Amino acid sequence: MKSKSQKLQKKAEALWKACCWARDGKRCMVKEFDYAIEIAHTNIFQVDHCFSRTNKHLFLDVKNGTSVCSTCNMLKGFGQKSVHRIIDEIVRQREGQEAFNKMLLIDQCKNPNLQWNQIPWLELQIARLEKELANLMERK
Repeated sequence: MKSKSQKLQKKAEALWKACCWARDGKRCMVKEFDYAIEIAHTNIFQVDHCFSRTNKHLFLDVKNGTSVCSTCNMLKGFGQKSVHRIIDEIVRQREGQEAFNKMLLIDQCKNPNLQWNQIPWLELQIARLEKELANLMERK
């Protein structure tokens, strides 16, 4: 059985994805970026972490997520630098250089997020994401 902490982590991640899809739509933003690389895009959509999902400080940051197709997500995961660069550029243009630089600094700092498994912190993140999702849905 999953612990309460694990259940809250899954709920927070699902809300994070919902926020990213509410902002981007369920579509491949790499394809929308219309860069001059040939990719066999799919109609299976995922949310990619611009900065690694292993960084728990940025894991639930909606600015760090981008809707992509499964092919682009897989290519980035296998080290396809062109897809990684496009996603970086999408985030940089969408969020602004200052926000991108802040996430870059957080990513470079290798201090673990010691609150990641703590129930009060996760509940706070869920409340924040629920509010952000409601705001995104109101704008549509």
